[in-house]
Amino acid sequence: MSDATQRDVQDIARQELRLFLRTAQQIDMDTDRLCRTLRLSRDDWQRWLGVLHDAPLPAHPALPVVLRHLGFLTNRLDRAARCVGG
Repeated sequence: MSDATQRDVQDIARQELRLFLRTAQQIDMDTDRLCRTLRLSRDDWQRWLGVLHDAPLPAHPALPVVLRHLGFLTNRLDRAARCVGG
């Protein structure tokens, strides 16, 4: 993968992680629950959070799987936040 493509992929991962974290914060979701809903161990979650600070993308779980989970869960959390908020 070229350097430019790798940067684009990391940017997408960062955007999705930030969106998920903002949405989870709206409903005060704690770290343990975040890990459970994403089906990640705390260590795996910490590796994925490292992407926000320019760490390389973790090999496991695979990026497409993580992005699929983030998208699905962000949607569900957003709907839950809207129900709570009014």
